[in-house]
Amino acid sequence: LIVKLTKKQSEVKKKDLTLDMFQPSRYKPNDLDQMAEDTKFSKREVRCLYRAFKQECPNGIVDEESFRDIYEKIFPLGDAGQYAHLVFSAIDNERTGGITFGDFMEFLSVICKGTTHDKILWAFKFYDVDKNGFISKDEMVKVSDSIHELMGVNGTTPKSGSKTVKHIEQVFDTMDLNSDGKITIEEFIIYCTSNQEVYESMTFLTKQKVV
Repeated sequence: LIVKLTKKQSEVKKKDLTLDMFQPSRYKPNDLDQMAEDTKFSKREVRCLYRAFKQECPNGIVDEESFRDIYEKIFPLGDAGQYAHLVFSAIDNERTGGITFGDFMEFLSVICKGTTHDKILWAFKFYDVDKNGFISKDEMVKVSDSIHELMGVNGTTPKSGSKTVKHIEQVFDTMDLNSDGKITIEEFIIYCTSNQEVYESMTFLTKQKVV
């Protein structure tokens, strides 16, 4: 009888282990109070954001599909797929395929609490789609297209489309100070800090409340 029970317990244990392998790993962030200090959010803000994050992602990690679904709810009239992919890739620094609450808070910290310089660096990372340290003209067009799709601007005529591309080319050529066909981080910073409209857009979110 003891042998039978032991064998049965062993089978149950193996079954439980097998089920665990197929369950998403649960992520628990480090001390939330320490996170508040690191990200410049108040303890109340961090706790509110964590509750909201857990509601959307009970296991504590957002995969790209779930991230896209969130954007589709915010922008129901457009196609959020490409834009969500680009933002997800920029946040997922370690290329794990998942965004933890810590990753999310680092992103919000830069966008909402960071200096203008911090925001410019993040914007460069966002435009540098292939992560090679430069922004190409194709990457700039790709990001621009994703924004138009997100906002539902998908029925443009060839003429208006060519105007958009021409505008992007003009901006790119202005940024590309040495005309080598790629934008360095230094060139990107110079453009963003010398262009009043861009600079003001970078400082806008600093004045906004998150929760």
